[in-house]
Amino acid sequence: MASELGLEGIQLDIGSYERGFPLSRPSIQKAYVEYAKKYNITITSLAVRELDRHGMTRKDGTVEKEIAVEAILKAISAAEAMNIPIVMLPSFEDGEIKTDRDFQRVVNCLKMACEEAEKKNIIIATENLLSIEETKQLFNLVNKPNLRLYFDTQNYHLRRNYNVASMVEELFPYICEIHVKDGRDGHMSGALLGEGDSGFFETMEVLREKNYSGWILLENYYDLRPLSLEGDDPIELLRRDISILKTQVLYSNG
Repeated sequence: MASELGLEGIQLDIGSYERGFPLSRPSIQKAYVEYAKKYNITITSLAVRELDRHGMTRKDGTVEKEIAVEAILKAISAAEAMNIPIVMLPSFEDGEIKTDRDFQRVVNCLKMACEEAEKKNIIIATENLLSIEETKQLFNLVNKPNLRLYFDTQNYHLRRNYNVASMVEELFPYICEIHVKDGRDGHMSGALLGEGDSGFFETMEVLREKNYSGWILLENYYDLRPLSLEGDDPIELLRRDISILKTQVLYSNG
């Protein structure tokens, strides 16, 4: 489907602890690699969304932290086996960084992940809600050459009311890959690209000025309200976002 829609890459997820981290299984890895090759789709990165349920902020020695570490290590091994260059470690929901203690626990976890991934020539990408200064502090404390920032065009505005374009200006050297989504009135992914209140086009213009050449991954939820109310078919909404991205952002004049 991705190939038929004119897309060129996808991001995968390691899966949940309860289901045994499905992408860690060789048979599933083999299937994805074979089909990606068949349809000329690049697997750009591998996410560990389980960290939204069992965060890196959890105390060492707890069951939750053990699950988080297991998920990270399984993802790094899967990325190596599938030749995926980036493992994304989010810090949202259960893993959101809210206190100094949370911050230090995430620093320690990212150090561990970077050390393990460095042996395999894999980038560890942190996706979080930190401010510009907090992000720079995080990178200084982890102090690993394979740590990068996974940037999102709505999260910072939605959760922290930060100016996203300004964040790109300051944090661009750290960015390795980008999620694009939009929304309005406090809804995550509640609008097609550029039709929300996150300043999407301004953000993308800064990326253009910075000559960003990495992957851009669509992350709008076309089958969920309120975005699904924009049309009867989620696939058609996806097509509209692809058109917006290609005609108004990637290949527009100006």
